[in-house]
Amino acid sequence: MPKTQVIGQPLPRIDAVDKVRGEAVFGTDVQLPRMLLAKFLSSPHAHAEILSIDTSQAEALPGVRAVITATDIPEVDTYDPGHRFHAFLARRFVVFVGQPVAAVAADDLATAETALELISVQYRPLPAVLTLQEAILPDSPSVAHGHQTDSSESAAHGHTTVSSDKAVEKPETSPNIANRSIYAHGDVAAAFAASAVVVEHTYTVPTVHQGYIEPHAVTAHWDRANHVTVWQSVQGAFAARDLIADTLGIPRANITLNSTEIGGGFGGKIEGIFSPLAVLLAKKSGRPVKLVLTRREELIGANPAPRSVIRLKTGAKKDGTLTALEAEVLMDAGAFPSNWIMNVITTLLRNNYRFQAWRLEGMEVLTNRVSITSYRAPGGVNASFAIESQLDEIANQLGLDPLQLRLQNLALQGDLLADMQPQAWVGAKEVLMALAGHPAWTDSPPLRVGEDGLLHGRGIGMGSWGGARGPAAALAILEADGKVRIVLGTVDVSGSFTSMAQIAAEALGMSVEQVVMSKASPDYAPFAPMSAGSQTIYAMGAAVKEAALNLRAKMLKYVAEDMRVPETQLDINEKGVFVVGKPEQARSLPMVYQLGTEWFAEHGPLMGEGSARQRQPAPGMAATVAEVAVDSDTGQVFLTRLTTAQDVGQAINPLAVEGQIQGGSTQSVGLALWEEVMYDAQGRVRNPSLLDYHMATAADMPMIETIIVDTPGGDGPYGAKIVGEPSIIPPVAAVANAVAQTIGARVYDLPITPERVWRAMQAGL
Repeated sequence: MPKTQVIGQPLPRIDAVDKVRGEAVFGTDVQLPRMLLAKFLSSPHAHAEILSIDTSQAEALPGVRAVITATDIPEVDTYDPGHRFHAFLARRFVVFVGQPVAAVAADDLATAETALELISVQYRPLPAVLTLQEAILPDSPSVAHGHQTDSSESAAHGHTTVSSDKAVEKPETSPNIANRSIYAHGDVAAAFAASAVVVEHTYTVPTVHQGYIEPHAVTAHWDRANHVTVWQSVQGAFAARDLIADTLGIPRANITLNSTEIGGGFGGKIEGIFSPLAVLLAKKSGRPVKLVLTRREELIGANPAPRSVIRLKTGAKKDGTLTALEAEVLMDAGAFPSNWIMNVITTLLRNNYRFQAWRLEGMEVLTNRVSITSYRAPGGVNASFAIESQLDEIANQLGLDPLQLRLQNLALQGDLLADMQPQAWVGAKEVLMALAGHPAWTDSPPLRVGEDGLLHGRGIGMGSWGGARGPAAALAILEADGKVRIVLGTVDVSGSFTSMAQIAAEALGMSVEQVVMSKASPDYAPFAPMSAGSQTIYAMGAAVKEAALNLRAKMLKYVAEDMRVPETQLDINEKGVFVVGKPEQARSLPMVYQLGTEWFAEHGPLMGEGSARQRQPAPGMAATVAEVAVDSDTGQVFLTRLTTAQDVGQAINPLAVEGQIQGGSTQSVGLALWEEVMYDAQGRVRNPSLLDYHMATAADMPMIETIIVDTPGGDGPYGAKIVGEPSIIPPVAAVANAVAQTIGARVYDLPITPERVWRAMQAGL
C-alpha cells in the first residue's frame, strides 16, 4: 500500500472541544421564540379497536395550542398505514402498548401532560398475540388486520447487502407469518449421516434497546408559507426529510431538514419516526413545536432490536470438518414487518463457515409488540450466539481446539454463501491468526478455581458483517483564506468527520488543520446515505476523496496555466501550489483562490465534486476472546478480560477505530449478560427505566484490548473497510462460550443472568 502522510494518524476528534464545552447543539438543545412543547398519548392496550377519541376537554385547557389525532393526517397517496414509520398515530386499531393515538402542543410540559389526561379514548380490547409460539399457529388472531405491507424496507438500505430475494414467499399458514425465506443446498440428511458428531439446541435472544444516550428529539417550525424547517436528532437527513414528505404530502423542496448533533443512534434513529407529530402540531398551532421523548417512552414505544428463537442443528466429521447445517429462525418483528433483518439472521448462521449441505428457514413473525428496527449489525448478534455456541460444543465433543476448528472451516473468497453467491475477499483468517498469536489466547488458561474462590474460564467467538456501501456525493471548495471546505449531507455519529477530514487532506496534499468539515441540510448538500451500515467512511469517504482529488486537479490546472509550466511539475502542500524542486516558485492558496474569483479571472471558482457509486462488497470480520469469573453460589458472572480483533482494512484514524471496537464490544457484553426489555402478560414493558434495564457501565467492564488487522478488500478510500458494526457481533458468543467452559454447562437463553447460570449448574450436577 502506498505510503500516506495523514491517513493512519491517531488524531483526536475535531468536534471534541465543542462537545466538551457544551457548545454543540443536540436535538434537545434547539430553542426557538414562542416554542411549544409536545407530548403524545400512548395506547395502554397491546391490541384494541379505537371506538372514539374526544379531545374537547384537552383543547379547552388554557395553555394548550393544538391537539391532533389520526384525523389530522392529510390524505395523500404516499401515506402507507402498513409502514411502521408512517403509523406515527394509530387510526382505527392500536397494535402495541405505547403506540401514539393523540398528541398535544402546549406552553409547557406540565400543561401538555395535564392535557393528555383530559383526552378520552374509548377502546374495544381485542385478543393480543404476544408470543412467537402463539403467533405462528394457523388459527392465531391476526395482528395486521390486513393493513400491514412489506414497505418498511428503507432501513435496509443503510445496513447490509445480504440478498433478501432468495425463495421468499408468502405462507398460507398463520396470518402472522409476514415473510418466510428458505436457503438450501446439498443433501442435508446424507451430510448428517456422515457426521461423527451432531449438535442440536435452541437459542433465544430477547428484545433489547439500542441504548443511545439522547432520546428522540425533534423541533418543527413552519417559518414561511407552506415551508417547514425541522431540527432533528437523526441518522439520515435525506431519509428523515423523505419520511415527512411521504407521510404528510409535503413537497421535498418545502422541507428543510437540519440534522443536529446526535447523542447516539445505533440504527434506532434512522429516519426519525416521531417527526411527523411535531410537524403536524406546528402546522395546527402556528408556532414552533419541540417533542422530546422520555426514557420511559423510549423503552416502551421506540423501535428496539428483535427477539429471536433459533433452532440449530450442526454436524461435523471426526477431524472437525463441518458437514451439515439445519436451522429454523423465528424472528419477532412486532406489529409491523421488516423482512430484511430476518434474512440477515438466517444467512449469517451459514456465511462464516463452510458446510457441505444446509437448509435454513427463516420466518418473520408479527406480534402485538412494538415493531423492531436496526441495532448495530442488526441480527448479527442473534446469529453469532447460536452458531458460535454450536461450534464450541462441536470442538468440545471432538476434543479440538475451538480456534483451530474455526480456522479449519472458514468460508473464504469464492466459497458459496447461503444464497449461493460467492464470498468476497475477507480477513477472517487474518483476524483469527491475530488472536492465535496474542497473549489473550497464548497465555495459559485461567485456573479453574482462582484464589478469589470463583470459577474461571475462557471462550472465543467470531462474527462478520456485510455492511452498506453507498452511493454518496460531496463537495470540496477552496476558500479565500486557503482552507478547503468539505460540504456533505451525512450525519457525524461517531467522529467520522475527523476521519473524512484526513481523507480530504491526504488527497489534497495538505494538513488536516486546513480542512473544514461542513454538514449541510439536503437543501444545500449533495446526496448522502444515512449514517448506518458502517458505510460512512467506506461510502461517504470515497465521495470525499473523489471531491478532494477533483479540486486538487483543478488547482494544479489553474496554476499551471497561470505560471506557464506543465501540471506534472507542480505539487501542493499546506502553503500552496509550487514547482517541484523550486519551492520559491509558488502560488499561495489564497492566490490560487483568486485565480477563480478575481474580477478578470480566466477560470471559475475552485470547487471539486465527488460522486461515488456503490462500493464493492468488503465484509468486516471480528473475533473476540473473553475470560470470565463465576460465583458458583449465586451464578453471577464477572467479565475479567476481553480482547477483540477486527479487520478494518486501512485504519484511517486508529484512535477512532479503537473506540469503535471498544464501543461495540461493550454493547455486546451488555447483550450477553444483562439487557432485556421484559414484557408482562398484557404486552406492557415491565422495566421501562435505566434502574431496571441494565446496560453495561464502566464498573462492569475491564479494559478492552483491541487488535486492528489490515487486510485488503473492497474499494474503500485508501484501503478502508467497514468498521462500526462487526465488533458487536462476536463478544456475546465469546462470553457465552467462556461461561459454558467455566461452569461445565451451557446457557441457551440471553441474557446470561445469575439465575440461569445457577440453574444450568444445578442441572449439570
